Amino acid sequence: MSPGFSDVHLVHRSLPELNYDEVSLETTFLGKKLRAPIIITGMTGGHPETYEINKTLAEVAEKLGLGVGVGSQRAALENPSLEYTFSVVKEYAPTALKIANIGFVQAKKYSIDMLLKAIDMVDADALAIHLNPLQECVQIEGDREFKGTLRRIAEISRELPVPVIVKETGTGIGYEVAKMIAEETDVKAIDVSGLGGTSWSAVEMYRAMRKGDFFGESVAREFWDWGIPTAVSIVETRFAAPHLEIIGSGGVRSGIDVAKVLALGANAAGIALPALKEVVKGYDRLEFLLKLLIEELHIAMVLTGSRSVSDLRRAEIVIIGRTREWLIQRGISIKEYLEKFRLRTV
Repeated sequence: MSPGFSDVHLVHRSLPELNYDEVSLETTFLGKKLRAPIIITGMTGGHPETYEINKTLAEVAEKLGLGVGVGSQRAALENPSLEYTFSVVKEYAPTALKIANIGFVQAKKYSIDMLLKAIDMVDADALAIHLNPLQECVQIEGDREFKGTLRRIAEISRELPVPVIVKETGTGIGYEVAKMIAEETDVKAIDVSGLGGTSWSAVEMYRAMRKGDFFGESVAREFWDWGIPTAVSIVETRFAAPHLEIIGSGGVRSGIDVAKVLALGANAAGIALPALKEVVKGYDRLEFLLKLLIEELHIAMVLTGSRSVSDLRRAEIVIIGRTREWLIQRGISIKEYLEKFRLRTV
């Protein structure tokens, strides 16, 4: 399933009336400065082999001035001998935006002190609570008790000393959920993680296949493409929660995709799988990928006449196809949205 970026067209400006060197990619996210609006979202940790991966992700994020997150810290919270696979991030990315990560199932069970350990483990500037109900439902050993999650997120967001991010895991966040988060919690940001990137239902399908569980494999396969495409999810989230900051992630594969994410109303773009594919090949490959994304974004900003990230979030865009049809059926006026909602953040 596509994230919907092919339905979003940045309007080319033949007379941009600015020089390449005048364009600034600098921005802030949750009060932390980024040299480019890109965050390497949480992927891994909790196994000895992931130490080098997180080390390299941190090194490159620090060098390029990007944000970096870690994967679920459950393993290290329950087995402190694995903390080093996460804490390496604070050692090699001392000034970068760092995001701790815990699942919503664990967030319901863990004390505030446990969550503070997760934050201290990486010297995090924010804590992401990831939502993965689909994965839990199709996972062989999944936890299917979801009731009370919103109330617990509200409690955590009011008690922690750092901002809380609610993060999906590949199936997107829609208007109704974004509105609940905005109105009933003190959460500061949402990572939409929409359909079009990694499918965790597909991951569980292959896990079931390896275990010879044909029933579980069949169920997980059916939900491979379940969710809200990333482009739609950004719009629905911004429409429902105009004051929250947004990470647009899920299927971001190029600097032009980053530009589209921002032009749709997100504050930063998140990437995961492309970075993971390159980081296992070494530092140079990861740095090349991220520099490529940054350069492509820079050129896209020139070609839309955008001197700054804020300008890009005002850039003229055209939304067509399935994304347009989805938004219309959901009662969102595209014209009103583009004119009034994209920049409505504090």
